Amino acid sequence: MKYVVPATAYRRLTLLNKLFFATAPLSKKDLLASIMTSMNTLNSDIAHLNEIFPEDMSHIVEKDRLVSLEVADNINFDYLTAYMISTSDLFQLSLSTFQNTSLNVPEWAEEHFISLASLYLKLKEVDTFLAQSRLILNTEPLQIQGNEISVRFFYFHLFSKAYPYAGWVIDGIDIAYVNAFIEKLEKNSRIYFSLSSRLEYAIAIGVSLSRAKQGFPVKFDEEDEAHWKEMNDFYNIDSVDFSDLDACLGTSLTIGEQYIILKVFFLTSFTYIQREEIQTRIQFEQKFRLSRLKLALDLIAILDNSSVDREVILVSVIDYLSRFAFIDKTHLILDVDYFSTKYSPNKVDVADIEAVLSKYEGQPGYKYIRDNKSTILKYLHDLFNIALLNAEYAKRLHVKIISKNGFWWEEYMKMEIRKYYSEELVVFCEELQPTEHWRQYDLIISDFPIESPNSSPVLVWHMPPAKRDLDQLKKIIVQQSHYTL
Repeated sequence: MKYVVPATAYRRLTLLNKLFFATAPLSKKDLLASIMTSMNTLNSDIAHLNEIFPEDMSHIVEKDRLVSLEVADNINFDYLTAYMISTSDLFQLSLSTFQNTSLNVPEWAEEHFISLASLYLKLKEVDTFLAQSRLILNTEPLQIQGNEISVRFFYFHLFSKAYPYAGWVIDGIDIAYVNAFIEKLEKNSRIYFSLSSRLEYAIAIGVSLSRAKQGFPVKFDEEDEAHWKEMNDFYNIDSVDFSDLDACLGTSLTIGEQYIILKVFFLTSFTYIQREEIQTRIQFEQKFRLSRLKLALDLIAILDNSSVDREVILVSVIDYLSRFAFIDKTHLILDVDYFSTKYSPNKVDVADIEAVLSKYEGQPGYKYIRDNKSTILKYLHDLFNIALLNAEYAKRLHVKIISKNGFWWEEYMKMEIRKYYSEELVVFCEELQPTEHWRQYDLIISDFPIESPNSSPVLVWHMPPAKRDLDQLKKIIVQQSHYTL
């Protein structure tokens, strides 16, 4: 967000964030210390925010020298951010440049009912924050220019953040075609995008298709061609079906556009459906990206004394670091949740992660660490903290119940197990063949001899369970949880 909106808007979002997540009203002295601004600026920002937000959506209240935020029940911080971005002149200006209109500065000012003097002040601020992303604003006509990948990433993050309020703003690109492509890609790659991450990927694809349609192609050089061959040898990406996107565009995508669309989903979050896909991803790194794997292994060694799933956390780090293969200073483009609250309790010492990054940042091939250190550090600290917070849950025995007689008998078996073991020891899983994540159960319990659909062991029980059945389960629980029962 810091590199998607100008400094003034970012400061106001920071103020909004402090108030949104505060557990009690804050004094202006506390706000001044955390936002590092003057009293006059703070008062001006409060008045501005109250002016732009409808009162039934969000309103800053001052009472007894304390400041608090009143927000409607169905509004979260992402929505407030989206509203603030979408209703700004700067968003409308960026949208005009994205739509490749031929308007110059006076024409744009007239069409949007803003004075030339005010617009030139805004353009100066736009120039400043675009320069941080190595982009420039041309005014004859209004157009954002620079490295094409950087231009696309800028629009992607801007439209992603605006979406909760603005919706789909990529005119001329039918999202139905894009979703059809993503569904086929998920099936082919055996990955899963959540509804929110699917939308982010759709926006990234929509931006790329629009830019290609407008005659702004991406460069596909010898290095890209070599990478395409590596991926094809390992993943057979030549089999990916781009026909839906071709139909949307009205012509066949170039190999350069196909390449960027396949790479850009690393900017979003996705889940591997099968453990084998996680292992294949790690094997790809071992063969083609050994330097990145070496760094990832050193980073996850910080968690060696924990019970986290080593393969899952390793592939998560690898996929995140893959984002920095696009351009040198990706932190100027990639969005970071600067406003996130800390996870409690904090289980990871950020200095341990920083020490690993510092060890590598001066070595050949790791320049991106030096350029993006604070960004990487924050993400990994959050990731490792979440992984450790979830580790205790993973110690519990996860069980899938199957009965030849159907649902009611399965519920009965769960009830019988619950007589002996609480959720602190046994967790029931509903999906036999998950479609949104890798298999999570450790054991199948069935009242009929079945062949396991995967590597999970099967306990064959009686109905109702006999003492020997419960004794078998007890042994497995003790092994899994290391508890003495």
